[in-house]
Amino acid sequence: MPVLQSRPSLWRSSHAIHILVTAIACLFLGHQPGRAADDCDIYETRIVTTPAPPQWVPTYQRFDVMMARFPAKAEVVLFGDSLAEGWPEESVRSIFPGSKAGNLGVGGDLIQNALWGLEQMPVSKISPKAIVMILGTNNLKARSKPCAIMAGLAKTVEKLHEIWPQAIIYMFTIPPRGQIFNDFETDRQEVNAFIETIPSHSNYVRAVSGFDDMITCEMRGTNQLQEWFPTYFPDVCANFSKDNLHLSRSGYDVLASILKQGSN
Repeated sequence: MPVLQSRPSLWRSSHAIHILVTAIACLFLGHQPGRAADDCDIYETRIVTTPAPPQWVPTYQRFDVMMARFPAKAEVVLFGDSLAEGWPEESVRSIFPGSKAGNLGVGGDLIQNALWGLEQMPVSKISPKAIVMILGTNNLKARSKPCAIMAGLAKTVEKLHEIWPQAIIYMFTIPPRGQIFNDFETDRQEVNAFIETIPSHSNYVRAVSGFDDMITCEMRGTNQLQEWFPTYFPDVCANFSKDNLHLSRSGYDVLASILKQGSN
């Protein structure tokens, strides 16, 4: 079942949030067999939580195009990587009728790049009522440690709230990816479990989850032959493009249908 969570705020200061992130990351690490508690040292976390400009020319170009097209007045903001960038505008309007939307999704962005992008925004001119956030899959691909991804996502949410304190953040868990939808699956599940806890200490966050089977057409790692011979037994799900990473229009319709349940 989809999960759309919101609970009263228990943590008020940035210091408390950092303590919480560290504690939860340590809790998860302590329950992972074979994963040492010091796997994610200060440098692992620092890389993901330190704002950094894009390191690839096409990504930087996407950022400049995004900034040039961003509307002066946006009531809804899409934020994240290519999964946010590709979200059709008419789909956003169906979730938030009558609201003008701006897209801050940049294909190829890591969490640290998205944090850098927030520093470049003319934030004082924008006052959104809602932020739709989907971010983190590229850090899985980059092999960032789960605890570093957790810290980066927590910092991103904190920064978004600092910039736009009036906005509700609808934070999606990271969707499945890969030929049989199980690439980086252990790390993805660990990070997603963390995302689902964020509303318990932030009353401005709604965690949107529970859509994995629906969006993958219930094809997620169910056939052992596919795992052994993925080339000969490829999954075909109309909700994804051929790379089984980026979403098709029907895939965004799945996410939109879940988000509508909690945004109205």
